[in-house]
Amino acid sequence: MKTDLFRSAIAALALIAAPAVVHAHGSMKPQHGGMVQMTGETMFELVTGPKGVDVYLSEEDEPIPAASYTAKLTQTAAGKKTEAALKAAGGNKLSAPGFKAAKGAKIVVALIDKNGAKTFATFQTK
Repeated sequence: MKTDLFRSAIAALALIAAPAVVHAHGSMKPQHGGMVQMTGETMFELVTGPKGVDVYLSEEDEPIPAASYTAKLTQTAAGKKTEAALKAAGGNKLSAPGFKAAKGAKIVVALIDKNGAKTFATFQTK
């Protein structure tokens, strides 16, 4: 009887703690209609469109100033690699205007902070 009560208590604690674990680093819901990847503590949101590619940076739902980084994206599609610089475009936004994201391409975003530390996020376009 004591064992069943103990197991029930552990199960209840696990259910209570689970939502806190899932949201420990903020929401993974896209804020700009793009695709989201988490790398370490940094959330990348890749937004592709007819005018180019934008990447938004955040950590625990707080925007990270894009001007603090240099960045580039590398697209691999149909066996060919294409690269473009991502430039700070205000707030937490990096942009590669005019860059065309191919359907089914692998896009890697490389982010380098002022200390030289590199962070990467990989996306697969649809």
